[in-house]
Amino acid sequence: MENKVNVGAKKFNAVDLITVVVFAVLVRVLWMVFKTAGIIFPFNHSFMHFFSAFCLVACMCVVKKRWTAFFYTVGWCAINFFIQGEHWSYWALVVLAPLLPELFMKARSKAFKNPDDVYHSFKDLLVFSIIYTVIYFAFVWWTLLYIFLVPIDWSLSAVAFAGALVLCVPGSWLGYRLGKKISTLIS
Repeated sequence: MENKVNVGAKKFNAVDLITVVVFAVLVRVLWMVFKTAGIIFPFNHSFMHFFSAFCLVACMCVVKKRWTAFFYTVGWCAINFFIQGEHWSYWALVVLAPLLPELFMKARSKAFKNPDDVYHSFKDLLVFSIIYTVIYFAFVWWTLLYIFLVPIDWSLSAVAFAGALVLCVPGSWLGYRLGKKISTLIS
C-alpha cells in the first residue's frame, strides 16, 4: 500500500514530501548562517528573501505539484516554531503567503499544453516568487510593527522591501537552475 497525501489533482508521495522538507530545512539553515552577519549588515532580512526564493523555486521545479509552496512554507514555519521557538503569531500569517501565488500558478498552468510545464517556466516561477516575497514581507513587517511593536522607520522599511524584491530575482534564477538540474537528474 502506497501512502500519498491527496492535494488537488495530483497526490504528494513520500519523495515529494521529503523533498519539500529538505528545501524547508535548507532555507532555515541558510538563513541562520546569514543571520549571523546581521551584526555587520543591517538589512539581513532582505537577504532572507534571496534564500527563500532560491529554495522555493528549486523546490517547485523538482516537485512540480500544486500546493508545494504551501507545504514548503508550513515546513520552515514549523522549524521556526518548534526548534527556534518563534512566537506563533509570526508564522500564523506567513503560512498563508503561498495561497495567492498558488492560485496564480493554477491560472497560468492553463496556458500550457501540459499543465506541469508551468513549473519549468522561469517567467512564471519568477512572478510566483515575487508575489510570495511581497506577501511574506508584508506579513513579517506587519507582525514586527503591530504585534511585536518594534519601532521601524518607514523609510528603512521601504529600503528593506526594495532590497527583498531585488534579491528575490537572482535567488529565483539560481533556484530555477538548480531545480531544473535536479529535476533532469531524477526523471
